[in-house]
Amino acid sequence: MKPLVKKMLTVVLCASTLTAPLFLTGCSVSKVANSVQQGVQKTSQDDVKVFNNYIKAVGDFNSHTVRFGYAIGPDIQKLREGQHLTSFMSPHFDSLQKNLQAAKDAGVPYDDMKEPLDNVLAVLKDIVPVASELDTYYQTNSYQADNYAKEQQLGPKYVQLYDQFYAAYNQLDAVIHKHNTEKQQEQLKELKESGKKNAAAAQEVHLRLTALLDGFEEGKQIDVNAVNQELQGIMDVSNSITSPEYNSTKNSLNTAIGRIRTFLGDQTNDHYNDMVESYNRFIGSMNRLDMNKLDK
Repeated sequence: MKPLVKKMLTVVLCASTLTAPLFLTGCSVSKVANSVQQGVQKTSQDDVKVFNNYIKAVGDFNSHTVRFGYAIGPDIQKLREGQHLTSFMSPHFDSLQKNLQAAKDAGVPYDDMKEPLDNVLAVLKDIVPVASELDTYYQTNSYQADNYAKEQQLGPKYVQLYDQFYAAYNQLDAVIHKHNTEKQQEQLKELKESGKKNAAAAQEVHLRLTALLDGFEEGKQIDVNAVNQELQGIMDVSNSITSPEYNSTKNSLNTAIGRIRTFLGDQTNDHYNDMVESYNRFIGSMNRLDMNKLDK
């Protein structure tokens, strides 16, 4: 398990019903639905769009880190231990910097995001040029010419900035995740009150599975029996969905649950990564799901 990287992708909100759960790639705010019950406070299109900017930024960053964790993790560990590298891969710090700055320029939707956002951008300002210089250094095989002199100079600096970055980033990620979950829970309540049983069940499955994986914290013992009971409950809710529109998402969910159970039986890094990647594929399937079709 990787304590420094929040691997799970984060939901992207779209102004549909109240806020519809779409994932990673964002959504068009032109899809504002007229199906919101009268009297329910609506999230404005502008508010949703501003918040989506941040969710998209961290979602893309987390996705790349998961996909290339097989290289990113060993590289930082070797530098931390003073070992020499012959190739180098870092998280997409440059893209994150660009996307977060653009998001900030468009607005900061919650006051408690301001300080962690500024902290992340401050560290990114320092780590982006160091990571870029190291990337060029190894791509051009310059370590052969200087006998790793620049690595000895920049390696410890990169490690220090890397740790500073994740100390700040995890706080920002947690704040975004908190507000996003609150919005998703509001949507679940609205869907239930409006009698949209299939859509409500799909949303409940997503929230319960996400909460379950959020609970797999580094260093804490997992109650396997309790997790298996929750997984069965999630499957029961999923199986209650009668719309064929959900079939592909259900298949992705079942695969994710299978990978979770594999991890529970053998809690290795590889099984942890497989579990989170299968969860992310479930997120991708949710991204393609039109919630408004589930109860037609």
